[in-house]
Parts: sequence; C-alpha cells; structure tokens
Amino acid sequence: MESCGRIQCALIATATSNVIYERFYDRFSEVEKAEIRSAFQSAQRELSQDRQEAVGRLRTGAHVARAEGELVYHALGTGEYDELTLAEMLRFIATAFHDVLRKTPSEAVLLDNYTRVCIILSEIINEGILEITDRATLLRALKIKALNEALS
Repeated sequence: MESCGRIQCALIATATSNVIYERFYDRFSEVEKAEIRSAFQSAQRELSQDRQEAVGRLRTGAHVARAEGELVYHALGTGEYDELTLAEMLRFIATAFHDVLRKTPSEAVLLDNYTRVCIILSEIINEGILEITDRATLLRALKIKALNEALS
C-alpha cells in the first residue's frame, strides 16, 4: 500500500524564535531535526506582518510558516499534506486556540494552558494524520475528552 503522505512536524514559536511547542511525527536524527528547525527559522524571518504565510520545499516535503499575532506556526508535510493543506491546518489551529482558550493566543496564554494546547493539537493531528478540521467537531471531541477525564 502506498502512503498518502503525512505531517512530519508541527512547531509553534514566538516571533523571536523561542519554541513553545514542537512535535516530530516522523523519526528524524538530531542532525535532521536541527536542519528542519533552521529552515523554519529562515522561513520565519521572511514573515513581516500578521497573518502572512511563507511556503517552501524542505527535504522531500512542503513547509508552511504562518504569522499569527506574536506567534508563528510551522508545519512540514509530504504527499497530500502539501502547502495548501498545511496552510489551512495552521489557520485552523490558530482559530481553535482562540475558540477553546477564549483568549488571543500568545506565548503567555499558550504556556499557561500548555496541557490544553497539547490536547487540542493531538485532536487535530493524530500521529501525523490530520484528524479534525471542523470547529464543532473539535469542540465536541474536547468536551467528550474532558467528560471522560472527569469520570476517571
């Protein structure tokens, strides 16, 4: 069976390149991870205004960086996870943080709610596969997860 591709990495950083969240879904050596981080930082320097996106190729996949307020969202994907899909996913993640956390996402907000941030991202991206792209579905999944945790 041929792979349809996957999300290889997702990263959230501040505009000054401080990494808040990083997740590699594929196995990369430390040298490869450093190369990816370096490419992400280079793309981030191209962003000069809010809601601007930078796209490019990295390794065998597509890379998208999106500035959103004081944060920059990055994703690296292959196959069906091309520049368009990754850009849509990053827009959805930024909106989801705002909707769920009920605050404009910032470094302080994400760090104060880090566990919830990780849960939100794990619902959206499951082991490198984009699972949820709909606001109502995400909110429903998060409510179910919270209910299950409360009952445990």
